[in-house]
Formats: sequence, structure tokens, C-alpha cells
Amino acid sequence: MKTAIVIRHAERQDRADNASGLSPAGVAQARAAGARCPRFDLVVTSPLPRAKETAAAMGFAVSRVHPALQEIGERVEAHVRWSDGYRAWAEARRSAPAVAAYADALAALVRGWLDEVPEGGALLVVTHGGIVEALAAGLAPGFDGGALEPGAGYAEGFEALIAAAGEPALRRFPAPRG
Repeated sequence: MKTAIVIRHAERQDRADNASGLSPAGVAQARAAGARCPRFDLVVTSPLPRAKETAAAMGFAVSRVHPALQEIGERVEAHVRWSDGYRAWAEARRSAPAVAAYADALAALVRGWLDEVPEGGALLVVTHGGIVEALAAGLAPGFDGGALEPGAGYAEGFEALIAAAGEPALRRFPAPRG
């Protein structure tokens, strides 16, 4: 069994600036999230500063960045918005070929990264709203998203327990409290 924790970055300083880093509240959110996490064998983030800074504030060195974790794209956003919840992304994956292709491509990346993680190990992926939900839909195509609703807020997402065969079990990785 391997574990993947996929979360949205913590709160950023300036929502109008796509290159903005974390706010002081975001640093606190990331630290609290990191305190609840195991050690990670691999940490992959979006190239945007807020994603890399979230991993660092959580206490984990970034192993690599990947551009596919940065933005969704118009072809997908024509069917589902980044801010829609897990249920909407699961439905869009089943009904819109562009969303299915996108979610499945993201899931293939995560599975490839998990191949680098030893048995019993863990992967952390820090990305953005919408991409978190797309990953859940791609990793577990039979999942309806309801147990993870509403959607990934700052420094939250989901944990996937992944065995060699079968669909992974997904559970909410809630926002840190305090």
C-alpha cells in the first residue's frame, strides 16, 4: 500500500497576482497541515510560488515541480469550473471527454510518481483548486465525490490509499484548525 496526499496550496498574499507567495495566514495553514502529515518519499508541486512555499512551510523539501499541476485550461473549464466541488468534477469526468482526458492524464502522472515511492511510502502533491478535484476524479473514476465535498479549500484536499490493484480509497484531508 502507498499513500498520496494531494492538497491545494495555502492562502496566498495577493489573489490578483498569480505569482504571489503565501500570506502569513497561509504559512500558518501550511505549518498546521504539515504537522498532521507523515514523512514523504517524494514531494511534487506546481511551479507557482504558493505551491512550492506551501510544501516548504509544511516542512518538506520539494523534490520536483511539474507544469501540469499549474493550470486547468479552457477546454476543461468549458465543462467544469476550478471552484466546483468534487461531485461536479466526478460528473464532468464521466460526461465530458475533455475532462476525462485531463483527469486521467493527471492521474497517470501521480501513478508514475507513486512508482518511485517504496511500498508503504508516501507522496505529497501540492497544486491548485480544481486540479485537486480533477485528480480525485482521475484516480478513482468510480467515486462520486460526495464524501470529499465541498471542494479543496486552502491547505486541504484528499488522501488516497493505493494498493497494487483496484481503485484507491479516498478520504478527506481537511483544512488545519487552530
